[in-house]
Amino acid sequence: MPIFLSDTEKAIITSERNNRDSLVSIFFNALHNRVYERVTWGDLLGPNATTIWWHSAAEYLSDAAMCYALEPSPHLAHWLNTVTLDIIRKPTYDWVGPEFRDHSEPLTGHLETAHLCWGVSAVYDLAKGAFSTAEQQEIRNALQEKGLTLCRRWLDKNQHLANWRSILASGAIVASVVLEDEAALTALLPELELCPQALQADGSYGESLQYGNYLALALTFAHEAVSRGFPQLFDAALTNTISKCMSWFATSMFYQKPLADWGDEPRARAANFNDSAAIFRPSGDVLLYVAARSRMEPEQGLAQWLFEQYYVSSPTQGPHDLATLGMRNDWGFLTLPLLCYPAKSTSPERAHLPLTSSFANGNAFIRDAWDGKTVVAINGGSQPLHGLGHLHGDLNSFILVHQQERLLADPGHSCYRNLIHGLESSSQTHSTCTFLIEKEALGLQEDLAKAALLEQKSVFPRRVIRNGRAGEPVIRGDQRLICSQDDVVSVVGAEVGKAYGEPIETFSRFWILAGSHVLFVVDHIVAQQPVTTLWNWMVNNRDSKTHWQTAQNTLTIKRNGAGMKLFHGGKGSWSYPVYGYLHDAYHPEPNQLGEGHSGTGLLFRFTEKERQVARTVVHAIALDEPDQLDQWQLQVDANGYTLQSDARKWTLQLQDEKAAAFSMISGHGRKWEVVLQNGQYQLMH
Repeated sequence: MPIFLSDTEKAIITSERNNRDSLVSIFFNALHNRVYERVTWGDLLGPNATTIWWHSAAEYLSDAAMCYALEPSPHLAHWLNTVTLDIIRKPTYDWVGPEFRDHSEPLTGHLETAHLCWGVSAVYDLAKGAFSTAEQQEIRNALQEKGLTLCRRWLDKNQHLANWRSILASGAIVASVVLEDEAALTALLPELELCPQALQADGSYGESLQYGNYLALALTFAHEAVSRGFPQLFDAALTNTISKCMSWFATSMFYQKPLADWGDEPRARAANFNDSAAIFRPSGDVLLYVAARSRMEPEQGLAQWLFEQYYVSSPTQGPHDLATLGMRNDWGFLTLPLLCYPAKSTSPERAHLPLTSSFANGNAFIRDAWDGKTVVAINGGSQPLHGLGHLHGDLNSFILVHQQERLLADPGHSCYRNLIHGLESSSQTHSTCTFLIEKEALGLQEDLAKAALLEQKSVFPRRVIRNGRAGEPVIRGDQRLICSQDDVVSVVGAEVGKAYGEPIETFSRFWILAGSHVLFVVDHIVAQQPVTTLWNWMVNNRDSKTHWQTAQNTLTIKRNGAGMKLFHGGKGSWSYPVYGYLHDAYHPEPNQLGEGHSGTGLLFRFTEKERQVARTVVHAIALDEPDQLDQWQLQVDANGYTLQSDARKWTLQLQDEKAAAFSMISGHGRKWEVVLQNGQYQLMH
């Protein structure tokens, strides 16, 4: 009997296949169609493939294996036999991965090795009938000698905790389960306790949303393999480690709608800080694993809601070629068996997730409503990080969404081997501040862009494992100052000065959202010596439909049905936009769908005219329909900043030059106070 498909599950799927309204039927037909499209290719990759074989093998093989287990056919058996034997007969050198991976002796596994373990293990488990007895033994030998051995060698050699460890451990665990190698599995089981420690205690993850999902997908494969194949060895409590991610996943989602160049289907958008994709949605297998296996509420219901929200209406949405790499996420071979355990759906609103919230990895979110007009997603204010890497210099940067349009966006990332990857990871390409220490030699506008900027440090030592235990979490140099909501006013604050190092002492930023249309950003910056501050604003222009205008201290942005009018309260000047890059999704190869080109991001800079030691600067942002932006004006009076239109009025009143206290006053005279008491900021009404 296969490990990944029980007799009961097979019976349920078989009985539901003719029920047109059943999710099982919908996803079986979708699986069948995508598998048989590949069968017509006659090879692993089709004529229009954009990936190299390592990066699509796991999803293509496992899909075909599950389809065979449910409905075997000679054509599918031939394809599985041909493709699988070709892979397992490749030399061990190839199982290490592409040429850019380390191939020094003794050969060690990499991500691609684990992916091959997943795919070939699924075939051996679910599609034995497609192979002769001798061929089955060949598969066993390859999994043992090329897969399991190389993955374990990586685990023995590397002693740091991040998503990579979970991927390699999962590859080894899945292989050991299908090989029924209980000795190897027993030796590997401590990894199921260790690897989830890369997650923060609240389920968020220090690397990025995308890599948090990749880690969760790897653990899902490992958990399902062990719990099905060796249930006596599986601790059901381990499911909770993945379940805790659901609140972070749900809070990080923005909306879904079509995306230029990707077709007419709605596509999910999410908060893509660090190396993460703007079109992120959690992997379907992860969501259904939590929905089926978890006993945590509301996490189980949130997982089911996320699956229904982002998969049920588009079961055939592609591309599926990088689904297990965790970068262009989709549902996979475990979806059908896991659909046999229906769960009740719980929306974020019904789960009582807060509109204003902060996570241990530094992500914070402000919403006017769960189905509202405005989302502010912020990076900065983390607790010590349990797993980190792939970071950008984006502390105190933020994404601004209004009317389902990203107005201020995060660059994201594409191919790691692109020359621009270092630049798109830097502070100057995010909506945060950078600094000039020396300015005297600067002349023309382009000199400013080429000058040596003081930016945030984004590369840190790895968290080292000693004696089977993870070392101390890593402090990035940021801290949360406040995260609070009272009625229609929300405040988030973060301090990130240490991320820059000398001479910057303090960079505290507060975001104050009032209703759906008014956002104030308050910056208090102190240096040991006079510096020139540059405020960077990364504006979304990925579809070339952004219209912009600068006038004195104002930047106006109009995109489709949404717009913002940003007023700079400091003393400086706007620059003509620098043409930046905004990416939709990662791809391991260059110049692929999802990689932005020059001008997809418009980087506006506001630069101080004089160097200063300390300053408190306010930016006021009005959010509205494009044809309503002209109504919005900012009036500055002493320390008061009043942003108003014909219908709305809000005043930010600073109580001192250090922004240690400030007030928000509505047009009706309602007043909210943000005060510093006993070292903690509080929002009071």
